Amino acid sequence: MSIRIFNGALAASALLTLFACGDDTSGTGGGTTTTSTTGSGATGTTGSGTGSTTGSTTTGSSTGSSMGTGGEGGGTSNLADPNLPGPYSFTTLDGTADVAETDHSFDVKAFYPTSGPSSGPYPLVVIGHGFQLPASQYEGYAERLATFGYVAVTADFPAGFIGNSHVDNANDMIGVIDWAAADPTLASLVDTGLVGMTGHSLGGKVSLLAATYDSRIKAVLALDPVDGAMGCSPQDCPDTSELMPSLNIPTGILGETLDSTGFQACAPALDNFQTFYAGATSPSFQVDVLGASHMSFLDDLASCGFTCSFCATPTLANSVVTALAYSYEAAFFERHLRQIAGYDAYLTGDQATARYVQTGIATIQSK
Repeated sequence: MSIRIFNGALAASALLTLFACGDDTSGTGGGTTTTSTTGSGATGTTGSGTGSTTGSTTTGSSTGSSMGTGGEGGGTSNLADPNLPGPYSFTTLDGTADVAETDHSFDVKAFYPTSGPSSGPYPLVVIGHGFQLPASQYEGYAERLATFGYVAVTADFPAGFIGNSHVDNANDMIGVIDWAAADPTLASLVDTGLVGMTGHSLGGKVSLLAATYDSRIKAVLALDPVDGAMGCSPQDCPDTSELMPSLNIPTGILGETLDSTGFQACAPALDNFQTFYAGATSPSFQVDVLGASHMSFLDDLASCGFTCSFCATPTLANSVVTALAYSYEAAFFERHLRQIAGYDAYLTGDQATARYVQTGIATIQSK
């Protein structure tokens, strides 16, 4: 398990070093742009609840949409709405991943279906945490994916103030694939031919980096990834945005620009989500969540405390940001792991436009 220690000036100095601020904004690449001029209000978004819990099994329920996951095609009437919990029940499993490549052992937590439209095997999605942020802050993402019939695993890989290696972080994420495939409970439930990765901040960067190493990773959705590094060499912490042109898999990148400038920008413009999208190959999209801060993608910003105090204060409610992000997680992997084309509507099409662009919550760009 990683150790998280903050201590006055040391923490401030370390975070300032990690988020070395740049003054120039990066290009956002070509493609089709959908924008809004109605401000950054938060209207038009439904809640992001994850169902009701009985014992150790959580049952998600969809209302106002079909319970099926639908087939390929352009329509959405037969698709489960990704903005709501899907039709699967799930439970959880705690474990320890031992990664020979890095000699690291760390906690993992799997969220996996117990009943639903399919008995499996299920696609696997590995979830990476942000720098000095607990893996537990991303369990809402894992829950939403599990209700859509995925094995979702949060990975508490070590990422401290010293001895950093984003290469190790990426290999730790890859090691979670091997852990899930070998675990007695999960082995028969996991389809290692359908693997996705996602993560926030550092976790978003190393998810993309891992995909350049391992061809089992078929799609990556990054949450406000940052390409900075603290006291780390280019060999250990490569500029992953420069590797994007070589990554020929579907990618989605959610982000914000509120934290892109300032004395201690948490997602500085020279290293923010737009720099990853600029070099991404098609199919790819970026979503700029207006009024979100770098930490708004956490499940519960209010409980983040000292760590989050270094970043900008958002003007958009945490619940609105996570509702959007959970929905994108489900829709993205349904589209690009299960190949259900109808979910494009919820990523860059009419459903996304109505929910996020026309309400002033976000802008969307795709290629």
